[in-house]
Amino acid sequence: MPYTDELVSLYRQLKVEYILYCQGCISEREYCLRARPIDQAIAQLELSTIPGSSVLSVSCSQKLLMPKY
Repeated sequence: MPYTDELVSLYRQLKVEYILYCQGCISEREYCLRARPIDQAIAQLELSTIPGSSVLSVSCSQKLLMPKY
């Protein structure tokens, strides 16, 4: 996987934030605020590694909110 180093780095960042939360250094709200951009970057990198597909321009959660006709 070409993005392994970047993914490992992002997972480490996420783990650090989770440890801070578990130790009581940051609140749940602060953890969520810090984790969201890391989580989104991980998802985007993982999606970009799928052969024959481009990175989604609209997230899955936004697609769920779109009305069906």
